[in-house]
Amino acid sequence: MGGVQLTTAAATALLEAGIETVFLSLGGKYRGRLAPVESKNVALRVAQVRRYDDLSFRLELARKVVAAKIANCGNLLAAYAKNHPEADFSDATAALSAGRSRAEGTADSATLLGVEGEAAKAYFTAYGAMFRGELQFSGRTRRPPRDPVNALLSFGYTVLLTETVGAVAAVGLDPYVGFYHALDYGRPSLALDLLEEFRHPVIDALTLSLANRKVLTPADFEPVSNDGVYLRADSRKRWLTFYERTLNTPFTQRGDAARPASFRDRVRLQARLLAKAMLGEAEYVGFERRRG
Repeated sequence: MGGVQLTTAAATALLEAGIETVFLSLGGKYRGRLAPVESKNVALRVAQVRRYDDLSFRLELARKVVAAKIANCGNLLAAYAKNHPEADFSDATAALSAGRSRAEGTADSATLLGVEGEAAKAYFTAYGAMFRGELQFSGRTRRPPRDPVNALLSFGYTVLLTETVGAVAAVGLDPYVGFYHALDYGRPSLALDLLEEFRHPVIDALTLSLANRKVLTPADFEPVSNDGVYLRADSRKRWLTFYERTLNTPFTQRGDAARPASFRDRVRLQARLLAKAMLGEAEYVGFERRRG
């Protein structure tokens, strides 16, 4: 990020050690990645492309991604309300519940996009009411983010995208052939599909925590020439410390007898489930953060 440079010797050492390196712009825009040789599973990538041409499969997978995303919005609101009983999210909860049901039964991708948009509007209205300190949120803005909370969300989503790009590539899938996000030049559509399931339980929850605990304050941000607001360089380093802790801390799921696993583990698990779905070995199930 920023003016950081990587020498040829360092790049070679990283590749030999199998360590992936991600390049981001000053504002957190994903530029690309330096990665070791990835899966040679050509058959899986062929199956992925064939699945993309199967419109019914594409729609079904997209439904599951959006339904899981909407469920995670509701779960985050419920987790906050559990500790703050004075919060009234009944309208948003009802809208999200209805949105999830609609997502699971939509007949086409255009309708699904509309359902997701309506759910996002209800969710972000409630999300703004959860901020109790100096950092406030009144609505989603991007390219550029206009306030500190939006700066945190945009930066966080971009960093988390590098996780999903790496996860799907590691199992042999093509990050650019997605099923919910449309194909576009340079867009890692499949990684963006997977990102939808983890945006809210990872980045939105982390942003809320850092703001309400005053770990980050307005002094950690700076304006830039395009009217955007971004994290300062030293504050980005501090943010990354909390992000890594969030990604690597194991947790259990309500109703799940499996051993505790971290978000990073679960991103990789979802990538493996995607691969199995492409090969017809298992039905894909979207990730939902179910708290005890």
